[in-house]
Amino acid sequence: MVDHDVRLERMLENDQKRQKQTWYPMLGFLALFIVYFWVTDVLLLLPIILVGQLPVLYKGWHRMKLLLTFNDDARYQQKVRSEFGLAVGNIVFLLLLIASSMLGWITLLTLVIVVIVGLITFLALGIRIDRELKTIDPEHVTATELGKAQLEREKRKTS
Repeated sequence: MVDHDVRLERMLENDQKRQKQTWYPMLGFLALFIVYFWVTDVLLLLPIILVGQLPVLYKGWHRMKLLLTFNDDARYQQKVRSEFGLAVGNIVFLLLLIASSMLGWITLLTLVIVVIVGLITFLALGIRIDRELKTIDPEHVTATELGKAQLEREKRKTS
């Protein structure tokens, strides 16, 4: 097992590196989708959601790969994989809802309500998995701890 401070530092470096790497593909995807859907007059909601979710999925994949190196416990690794599975499930959920709306199976109001409820559910499940990881491995760096460390680092940079 890796020490909590070492994990925190590696996760901060990973997040900083991935943050820089996601900007260019995101801007490229956005430009391609806008041009394509501008020309074809198709609903722009789908590409906007895809463009927003692909960098999240990319960062989630690299977070999972990093977390798997910290602990060899099978329960810990299964929870880490399920955390990434939640990110994949989120994208599938959004795509299915948009497809249902475009096919006329649900109304736009229903779409908005289900998306809000679904995203709240996915966030709650992510927090729960993070807490379970902390109980399995006391050295686990939670999202809250990582966020606080990132804020501290930004404050030190500006000072």
